[in-house]
Amino acid sequence: MADRPAPLVVMAGPDPAEPPFGSYAAVIASGRHLLAAELSQRLGRAGAAVASIPVSSRAESFHWGRWFAAGAREVLAAATGPLDAIGWAGAGAVSLLPDAGLDDLLSPVAGEVVANNRYSADAFVVAGDLDAALTVIEAVESDNAVPRALEAAGFALRDLGAHPFSRFDVDTPQDLALLRLATRLPGTRPINPALAAFLDGVQLPGGRGLEIPRLDEVLGVLRNREAELFVAGRVPSATFAHLEREAACRVRLLVEERGMRAAAGHRPQSVLTSLLADHGAAGLIVALADFGQAAVLDSRVLMAAVAGSSLATAWPPAEERYAADFGDAARSGTGWLGEVTAAAGSSPVPILMGGHALVSDGLRILTDVAWQGRPPMPIP
Repeated sequence: MADRPAPLVVMAGPDPAEPPFGSYAAVIASGRHLLAAELSQRLGRAGAAVASIPVSSRAESFHWGRWFAAGAREVLAAATGPLDAIGWAGAGAVSLLPDAGLDDLLSPVAGEVVANNRYSADAFVVAGDLDAALTVIEAVESDNAVPRALEAAGFALRDLGAHPFSRFDVDTPQDLALLRLATRLPGTRPINPALAAFLDGVQLPGGRGLEIPRLDEVLGVLRNREAELFVAGRVPSATFAHLEREAACRVRLLVEERGMRAAAGHRPQSVLTSLLADHGAAGLIVALADFGQAAVLDSRVLMAAVAGSSLATAWPPAEERYAADFGDAARSGTGWLGEVTAAAGSSPVPILMGGHALVSDGLRILTDVAWQGRPPMPIP
């Protein structure tokens, strides 16, 4: 880092839209604000310059690539010194990535892009011909697709997947709950005291704390040599390898739609959609319960398949998605998602629903938490 100009990392400014007080959206907005402040400080300590660009619209017409490229060009034009590397980090990105991993993110060589996830990036830094890089980025609809778009344009791509928790991104209130669990694990990167206090003091709608529903039951299955865990969704190979090494239970795995947010024009599909269509919400949950003593479901894949679109604007509203992650059927809407949430809540086996973080690094966190001072359990 000392032999080359400091990379410039761009982050988004505060969202001008204020979520309603007491909502799930307000919880994640506050959490991401604290995470962004902590990440900015970490980047600065690692030798990067940090700039924020304002967010003026998050409507359906919002195009991430055009927004980022325009803002990045303005920042580069105003720079007082030479820059040969520029990057992006979402507010909740790399929140558990160790400092060594952050240094790797900030150290691309000319003609290279380093990303936390090659298939669905939340943070990346590219070096070399920045004008050419920004021209490529300008055409990309989301940050998730940037690394592979740059690779297709001739940049070498390096993925940080070898670093623990490189892909953990806080995008939902449930991700905050997973982050809170992770901070209790030995060896995890210490987080900012203000953020730690926030995580411990959060109250979700209905007065509940920031807790994963039916957590003890899921942890018991992970420790149980006679049990089976069913997992479905965008599960990385590294997560499955971690489950094979560390979980006592058997794992039944259905991998679907990895990289769906980065694939332009792709129509998502899911095996579980046919179960929902043929047997309804209750039938889907019964099928999941038949697959094992616990299930962990990437519900965004199901949402995308039902909607026929990987765009979140086509899915159930964010507040309903967040509520479903915590088993809050009353706030999950009256459509299929509310029915699935209610059926999962009454299931005899625990069924966790969530986003990408849950079925990637979230499963690694749950597995490690399961073994904190606990022996294997026989099946009842």
